Amino acid sequence: MKRRIALKQIGLGVSAGMVLPGWLTACTNEEDPNPSISYDGEVVIIGAGAAGLYAADILQASGVKVTILEASSRVGGRLRTLKASDKPSSSLLFTSPSSLSSDFPSELGAEQVIGSDSIWSKIVGQLNLSTVELETNATDNYFLDNAFIENSVAQADSDFIAAKIFLENLPSYSGSNVSVQQAIQAAGISPRVHAILNSWIGNKFGTTNDVLGIKPLAEGLSKLARDKKRLLLTDNPMQDALLSKFSSVVSVVQVNKVVNSIDYSGSKVIVSGNTILEGGAAEPFAIEASKVIVTVPVSILKAGDIAFNPGLPSSKVAALANMEMDASLRVLLDFKMNFWGLTSGFLYGGTASPEYLNAGIGRSDASKTLSITVNGAKASAFSALGKDVIPLLLNEMDSVFDNKASLNVRKDLNDNIISVIQDWSKEKYIGGGVSYLKAAGSNQDRISLGTALNGKVFFAGEATDSQGESGTINGALLSGERAANEILGSIGS
Repeated sequence: MKRRIALKQIGLGVSAGMVLPGWLTACTNEEDPNPSISYDGEVVIIGAGAAGLYAADILQASGVKVTILEASSRVGGRLRTLKASDKPSSSLLFTSPSSLSSDFPSELGAEQVIGSDSIWSKIVGQLNLSTVELETNATDNYFLDNAFIENSVAQADSDFIAAKIFLENLPSYSGSNVSVQQAIQAAGISPRVHAILNSWIGNKFGTTNDVLGIKPLAEGLSKLARDKKRLLLTDNPMQDALLSKFSSVVSVVQVNKVVNSIDYSGSKVIVSGNTILEGGAAEPFAIEASKVIVTVPVSILKAGDIAFNPGLPSSKVAALANMEMDASLRVLLDFKMNFWGLTSGFLYGGTASPEYLNAGIGRSDASKTLSITVNGAKASAFSALGKDVIPLLLNEMDSVFDNKASLNVRKDLNDNIISVIQDWSKEKYIGGGVSYLKAAGSNQDRISLGTALNGKVFFAGEATDSQGESGTINGALLSGERAANEILGSIGS
């Protein structure tokens, strides 16, 4: 089998709502166990992201009947790869009809395999997909004092060294439950490197240092059991890799099913909502289930978009109050030449954007695309600007690269800049980036959010991971595995 071709076929097929070919299902599930449980009930899973797909895969492989309800029209959740067939929408903006020049997958959501020994990395390995390790192929560089600073120069800067020590000691933090920024200031770290610390910490975890709670973050990070290596898929899209691994359960996904009520007061759980029909009309539905797994983003739960009967217990209400999910923006920007360095990996320390990734590093001989990720308050401000965010990003790069960004940005024949903007805050059934805990929270809040209700309603999703993997594909997958095993345990007991 030519794996790269197969994965691209599955990605296009699922996006178009097509049924997957049987040969592909067979080649991706060789290690799945045979059904081992005799169970007459049905499990309904709400959400077809990584957590929902993995939970369904485990349950179905164990002989449990599963149905997945997905509110949007696509499968994959916050894992999304740009496709040639993608159309502009309120959340996906194209500044030009011309395509990006990149000859590698362009990721709109999660773009890294974090941890070479992580659960997501193991899945990638099972699919025999090639990867490139950033640590061995690239060097992170920085914006400091409004100038581009190479890593070797930064490593000799005393303020940078202090910031790096703060980052390395983060998992062992035992001070007051304050924001990360307050802890940075209390440590006496120079404001010169605060933007770099925000790139490393706040932006990485979906927000900014001034609102991110340091103690709950440290509690989670102290439990991490994987390495910290960062990898990119060399040829295959992340979304296609996910859908290929879990192709056996994609057929049980029902898209455009918006759940607005879960009634678990009786012997069965009644899941009800609306099916969004072509043209936008809504048709009510109700499904009876033995058990339910809720994998929707924390933003949906906080907004009360799903009504629970009985209502959520106080422990979950308190956990949600201590959690947030901020705006998140991914911008893919094309240039005629690489002026940031062929071996540059991430560029950290920006204020317009805290993170610029040399997207083609190790994957292309013509690495001229930047993948730009902005989270938190700045992403909210950029969301309101739409396409006008591009000049602000170019201005920041111009200030540190002697106007080379504006001079080299690719434009079409009509002088339109060629770029793509994915605004996750405008994705109706997602509403932001990833979850984080505020200073008032604790890692226990993630545990409380993931605790089952009456043995009938179970919870998964990256926000429920308490092992330091929140906000990642790893966290979503691990949470789906946990929820599925909880159900299997309840069935067998």
